[in-house]
Amino acid sequence: MLELHFDKFTIVEPFFSNKKNYIPALSVIHGNYPGRVFVDNEQKPNIAIVWAIGRWMYLEGSLTSEKNKLDVSSFLQNIVIPDCRERKTNWFEIYTSDDEQWDALFLEETQYLKVNKHYESVYTLNLNKFNQVKKSIASVEDEIEINIMNFDILPESLHHCSYISDEFKTKKSLGVEIKKENQVITICKNNGFIFRNEYFIDVDTFVKKERGKGHATIAAIQLIDLLLESKMYPLWETMHENIPSHKLALRLGFEVNENYPVYAFITET
Repeated sequence: MLELHFDKFTIVEPFFSNKKNYIPALSVIHGNYPGRVFVDNEQKPNIAIVWAIGRWMYLEGSLTSEKNKLDVSSFLQNIVIPDCRERKTNWFEIYTSDDEQWDALFLEETQYLKVNKHYESVYTLNLNKFNQVKKSIASVEDEIEINIMNFDILPESLHHCSYISDEFKTKKSLGVEIKKENQVITICKNNGFIFRNEYFIDVDTFVKKERGKGHATIAAIQLIDLLLESKMYPLWETMHENIPSHKLALRLGFEVNENYPVYAFITET
């Protein structure tokens, strides 16, 4: 696989257009999020891989020859695995379309890695449902503190990577922090994946005893409402097994838009 310079990223855009789950890839292609792009052929690619740094890889195309299979396998062995070692992590994920060719390559022919396949969904917001939910949240606990903040889109642990430019090391995204008794319990933020007027949300309640009390709902409503003022529309993504995340998405007025497979790879420790 050949790595493209940023000024050539857009040649792979047709592989990822018109699918909500590929907005992170489009965010990289258009310079909104740090990433790397690889193709099998720079002039007429059959396969495109967009690697959102610190997150995941997005793969599209067709395995038209044995050489294509070798190209992808070589990419995993010679680019991805060494990068995982450098970052001291032993896993990575590839998001793609539901196609038997990827099952055959990753599940049957990639013997040097442990591979599991699961499914995830991306959700879009039904504004009418969201507004009803917002109205139903009549009051907020007096003891919680809600702060609008900017968050780094990349952890500091990735700043040493030579392929990350300085602008992304300091780039921020908007989010909401909920504190209780001076302790951060929930954060909901735009995770940095933005393309045109859509963005992805991350939300987490860190304190276990505070889960199930509605803090994530409140934080998400605050962020969504704030960004709607700028005509920015949220997307929600979760794996099918994550029932709490699925329930929260539905509670907020999100609806499933697309389902797709994710291949999770485990490298040797």
